[in-house]
Amino acid sequence: MFSLSTSYQQAQENLDKFLAQIETENIIGIITRAGHEDIAFLRAEELTSLLETIYLLRSPANAKHLFDALQRSVERDINPPPSETIENLCRELEIEREK
Repeated sequence: MFSLSTSYQQAQENLDKFLAQIETENIIGIITRAGHEDIAFLRAEELTSLLETIYLLRSPANAKHLFDALQRSVERDINPPPSETIENLCRELEIEREK
């Protein structure tokens, strides 16, 4: 995710365009003001996702469980167990595949 930086005056003059670009490109918008801290804008959905991730990773034990699960998922994507091929799952569930 990259960011778009603009001055307070430019943002004020083009606020709708600035916000639309943040929304459509899912980027962080930074507004700079002389003598003040920079202010960041991002989609509310993105902020919620970041806060949830921080919450889940706050506990070292929970973070380890999540990273272990992620590693197992990646390994299964690379080398799926033979019993879990699409064909075997279809047979097990008695589903006919369309050709």
